[in-house]
Amino acid sequence: MAAEPGLGSVRFGTYNMLDLFAADSAEDRRHYELVVGVIRSLDADVLAVQEILAPDGEAAARRLRQLAGDAGLRCEVPGPGGPEAAVAFGGHGYHVGLMWRDGIEPLSGSLRCYGGRDFWHGLALVTLDMGGPLIRHGAFHASPFCRRLRADQNERLVAAVTRPRGKPPVLVGADWNTESADRGPAGALYEPADPYAGVEWFADLIYQCQWDYDERGRRRHWADREPGDVLWAGGLHDAAAVTGAVWQPTAGHHRADVHGEHGVRRRIDAVRVTDALVPALRAHQVIDTAQTRAASDHLPVVVEYAPAAVYA
Repeated sequence: MAAEPGLGSVRFGTYNMLDLFAADSAEDRRHYELVVGVIRSLDADVLAVQEILAPDGEAAARRLRQLAGDAGLRCEVPGPGGPEAAVAFGGHGYHVGLMWRDGIEPLSGSLRCYGGRDFWHGLALVTLDMGGPLIRHGAFHASPFCRRLRADQNERLVAAVTRPRGKPPVLVGADWNTESADRGPAGALYEPADPYAGVEWFADLIYQCQWDYDERGRRRHWADREPGDVLWAGGLHDAAAVTGAVWQPTAGHHRADVHGEHGVRRRIDAVRVTDALVPALRAHQVIDTAQTRAASDHLPVVVEYAPAAVYA
């Protein structure tokens, strides 16, 4: 089936679903139904998802197919061995995937999945045909620990989505687990406030902050922006910064969030794009509702872009 001719605007979202498929209890089934309801409410044309839990690759693919079917979306890419689910099987039990609405066609053989041997969690990439220029969409989930590893793997991510030259332009939706370091034309940080400033030290800050000690031996700490700077310096632009969206946190609202318990509100979920897509971005939104706050410790993010503006 051919793609619909020339979608004027595409909604691409990213959503960390909080331990989806962790168990089969009544509570977990309610959580699943709530997540499916959130996904349907997003009305996204393409959605990157994180935290599909599964013990093996076959189960991860089966669970992504189930989620896509229940949400009214698709997730299979034609390949030489038959259709494959667009899921990257990570090395720590948490996996990422991509789904899209009917009428959008995945390019045969375009699925690329990088799992636990490449990243802490994983990266899934699919080239989609929407009736205009081919656009590559990705789902990624960065390490929640290991600041230095996070920066190193972000460098590897940049290489995976931008090389070799001549690939279609890319959007990546992710839980980046780090602060943005994007800067505007005048050189100022898009989000200059440090979410950890004024927060009393607690042990989990070693995964998010740099620190030193003053002359009296008192610890001082601040947000480690190096992993985010690797992304921006490598040509992956934060859609919120590009569109000038008002800063809004995506994490810190949920009882399962240790940072939220200490009053930290962070914006760690975002869509990033390669250079060619910067002029095509039209809008950015954090979906903050009672439903999304209850469903996960991360709020979904949706951006809109105009495919026709990619090569205009």
